[in-house]
Amino acid sequence: MFSIEGICDWCHQPAMVLQLNYCDGIKHHSCEKCNDYAKQDVRQFNLAEMALRDQNKD
Repeated sequence: MFSIEGICDWCHQPAMVLQLNYCDGIKHHSCEKCNDYAKQDVRQFNLAEMALRDQNKD
C-alpha cells in the first residue's frame, strides 16, 4: 500500500507514501499518519468538483 518513498503533501515529512488522485488530474501523496485525513480531503474536493461540473452543464 505505502510503497513509494516521498514527501507527504499534508505533513511535508519524508515517508513511505500512498498516491491519491483528484478528479481534475492532480496527484498528491500522503503518509500513513495523514492518510485518513488526506482521503477525506480528496473525497470532499472530488465531490464538490463533480457537483460544480454538473451545475455548469445546465
